[in-house]
Amino acid sequence: MLNALRQYFVPLLFVAFLLAVVFFTNRALTRYVFRGIVTPIDTLVSGVHEIRDGNLTYRIEYKRNDEFAVVCADFNEMAQKLSDMVERQQIEETSRRELIAGISHDLRTPLTSIKAYLEGLESGVASSPQMRGKYFETIKSKTDDLEYIINQLFMFSKLDVGEFPFHLENVSVGQELKHFTQSHEKEYSEKGLAISLADNAENISVNIDVVQFRNVIRNILENSVKYIDHDHAEVAISCFEDNGNVRVVLKDNGPGVAEDTLPKMFDLFFRNDESRSEPGKGSGLGLAISKKIIERLGGYIKAENSAGGGLAIEITLPEAGTGVSF
Repeated sequence: MLNALRQYFVPLLFVAFLLAVVFFTNRALTRYVFRGIVTPIDTLVSGVHEIRDGNLTYRIEYKRNDEFAVVCADFNEMAQKLSDMVERQQIEETSRRELIAGISHDLRTPLTSIKAYLEGLESGVASSPQMRGKYFETIKSKTDDLEYIINQLFMFSKLDVGEFPFHLENVSVGQELKHFTQSHEKEYSEKGLAISLADNAENISVNIDVVQFRNVIRNILENSVKYIDHDHAEVAISCFEDNGNVRVVLKDNGPGVAEDTLPKMFDLFFRNDESRSEPGKGSGLGLAISKKIIERLGGYIKAENSAGGGLAIEITLPEAGTGVSF
């Protein structure tokens, strides 16, 4: 009987031992595999909670080289794009507020003057024909200021959405600059600004809308007129070829601008003077419009202080037929 028990006990004990080994091995493997899945999932969940709570700078640091590494990399890319999108929205919101403030201020200034002069006429302050004529002339001038600002805003909005029509022509940019200078020399001389043409290459062709190109040059010159600070204000215009491009530089002998304001000069409603008291001399739209025009023509525009003093605004356009793009 005892021998029979021993005969069955040993195999049963061996089977029990094998079952125990299998059980604990399976449990250990399951725990190891489960931990390998749960830990990355917990890391992802933690990252999602950080983004949900507004911490858009949070990034997952996952050092294993397995399937979850790709998932974590995609999460970080998603977080970066979300951060960039929110930043763009904040910039656009700030720009929108500045735009509204700029429009309100530049429209309110002439409107306030018109109202004041109309009230003066109504109350009989302007009692003589000469005074009434002066008042009417001022009202007309301020109305022209309003019309100018509104037209500039309309043009900028059309350029901004790409709905402003351009009529491109193949022209010699040097000859166009020569014609513009000769035609407007007297006009700007009366405003206290001498314009001259130097280093003008007349054999370079570009595809431009001539009317809008002239508007760009005029806007830049008007900007120089606004900041004349001495009796002999000058702007020298030069045109030259540069590796398949044409560069047009307008350099004045004015005071220049602070280095930190150079990147802002082509922003909408940027004004270097804090008062913004003379919208008739410029609404802050001219250089912003110029930038839009030049970009539509396939080029770019920038401003820098000249080594010898003054401000230089440089326009770069691709030569006709070069296929250069920016």
